[in-house]
Amino acid sequence: MKENEYKVAGYSFRDKRAYKEAKQEAETIDYIRKNTDLNDKNKALKLYHKLVERKTMKTIVGYEFLYELQKMILKDGFIDSDKLPPIPIGYERKNQGAWNSSLEQNQVQKYKRMAEDYKIRHRNSRIINIFLLLIIIGMFIINIFGDRSVFKNYEEEIISKYSAWEEELKERERNLHNSDINP
Repeated sequence: MKENEYKVAGYSFRDKRAYKEAKQEAETIDYIRKNTDLNDKNKALKLYHKLVERKTMKTIVGYEFLYELQKMILKDGFIDSDKLPPIPIGYERKNQGAWNSSLEQNQVQKYKRMAEDYKIRHRNSRIINIFLLLIIIGMFIINIFGDRSVFKNYEEEIISKYSAWEEELKERERNLHNSDINP
């Protein structure tokens, strides 16, 4: 027998949850067989109607029992097959929101938290990128429309200083040149 294989009523289940449901249905069927006279067609018909109406049977074990009841009721012509409701297979479960296991629920919660965290990170990243883009656009605007910069002021100050020195030197040269001519 394989590790992940569970057997009930001649059927093999790999899923532990399905195995537990089948085992519970098998126990219910054994209880019904022991405590109900299934040879009484009225009791068998009422039981069949209740089980089908309530959708009590969910696994192959339960479907097999319902099929047995159906054959037993139809065998002697006690009721017409058109009046007997069919066996519901593949119906929606009542507890669709119920989790198969706490592990599965924890994993879903973990992934929801991770998704929420990534949404927050993505939003923050967009905000930072927009802020940096605005700074870059501002720098381009300042560069294009700004005719004066910090270095421009220093450059003009130095040029003024050197032009003053140049004028002073030219004046001295003229004085020297004039003094050489007039001795």
